[in-house]
Amino acid sequence: MTKLVDAARALGEFPELGRVVPELGEANIRERFVYSYRLIYRVEAERILILAVIHGRRLLENTERFPQ
Repeated sequence: MTKLVDAARALGEFPELGRVVPELGEANIRERFVYSYRLIYRVEAERILILAVIHGRRLLENTERFPQ
């Protein structure tokens, strides 16, 4: 759990450190892998919004759940 929190905090300084989420292909929605988990986040002008933390083997099936 600590590694996930540390990875999320690091996004404030390095928001483009993660890769673009392949299922979405949007430059502002990115992910970082922490152990077996995907930390999925959106880069916004004034903040980084964590969208999901899911197991790395899962694909994003229902992206409508991500707030705009």
